[in-house]
Amino acid sequence: MLKRLASLLSLAALLLLAGCSSLTLAYQQLPLLAGLWANSYLDLDNTQRAQLKQQLQAWQAWHRREELPHWQALLAQARAALDGGVTADELFALERGARASAERSLQHAAPLAAPLLAGLRAEQWQHLQHKLDEKSAEWRDKQTGPDGPAERAKRYTTNLERWLGDLDRSTRRQARADALAWHFDLATMAQGRALRQARTVDALRAWARHDLAGGTALAMQNLLPLPAEQGYRDEIVASLVKLLNGLTAEQRAAVRKHWADWAADLRTLQAG
Repeated sequence: MLKRLASLLSLAALLLLAGCSSLTLAYQQLPLLAGLWANSYLDLDNTQRAQLKQQLQAWQAWHRREELPHWQALLAQARAALDGGVTADELFALERGARASAERSLQHAAPLAAPLLAGLRAEQWQHLQHKLDEKSAEWRDKQTGPDGPAERAKRYTTNLERWLGDLDRSTRRQARADALAWHFDLATMAQGRALRQARTVDALRAWARHDLAGGTALAMQNLLPLPAEQGYRDEIVASLVKLLNGLTAEQRAAVRKHWADWAADLRTLQAG
């Protein structure tokens, strides 16, 4: 949950929101969407939902003013990397920029979320744990099923198209083949998921105690790969570098247009 929260509060939110038909509309609805999502995990009562709505609106006003310029800068950084031939170091630099955005966003969210979390009842904390356990069981079922590799390949291709725009058939086929070839170790990934789940609860409880810095530090740890996950991550990065550098001039122009449209939407949102 907290990993997704950090994603909602960082550049990765752009990836998620871009999957909607209108980035501008999706961003404007972010307090509503985030509130519905949070409520599904915390089972809030009417008073708590109203409190959450107010805090999310306050957070978005800050984010619109302070973080959207950073998103635009990261898009410009991505365009420069694409034009010059992408390296792994450039991807890692973009990732560091996204994590920095996530950290700033979480630091601002922490004092807003703390009063709500401090007021959660014991059964609501139990509901959160049950929901996290349920999601983990669903994840394991998908990964161990016969369609697990295909689902991972599909997710990778879908995320690529959210970032890059529509890909031609050969590029999608390459992306799928790469993803199917990655060495996915279920035990390692399950261990990482369990650790992040435990950190999620610990981070939220720290915020509930008004240990804002401690909770944010735990949340940020969830955005870093574990040592045992590094090999899998390296395979993904290598595939991504190969794919980006293999784009034709026409495909690169389409990606630049896709990102230019995003940048225009972000400028509109910031001005609004």
